[in-house]
Amino acid sequence: MAKIRHIAIATHDPEATAQFYKDGLGLQDAGRVANDLAEGYYLTDGYINLAILKFKDDFAAATEGAPRYTGVHHIGFQVDDMTSAEGQIIQAGASYRSEGDKPGQRAEHSANVEVKFVGPDGVTVDLSQTGWSGTD
Repeated sequence: MAKIRHIAIATHDPEATAQFYKDGLGLQDAGRVANDLAEGYYLTDGYINLAILKFKDDFAAATEGAPRYTGVHHIGFQVDDMTSAEGQIIQAGASYRSEGDKPGQRAEHSANVEVKFVGPDGVTVDLSQTGWSGTD
């Protein structure tokens, strides 16, 4: 079976976006990107490589989505302690996606229980203490 090991987020401000994921979720630096197509950072949680990329031209951006595209639809992180993780991601600059996503008002989606936040570039970041269907 294939395993997810890489996710890329397109952004116009790779430094701020990378700092958000480091401060808000504790991801670590894994490298820099500096080539003809893009500049940015590689971050990791020890299992997955998260690329934070600023594409240098429309051609490079189009190979990963569309010209001037930013973001992914959403990305989920499993956390050990939801209360601590919520405080950390809010401190890093995230906001709750909607009123229904605030603590104590969590919505259950099938087998998944998650809280949704909005981070840089409008990317939704899900946090879950229980994980998602099909995860350990």
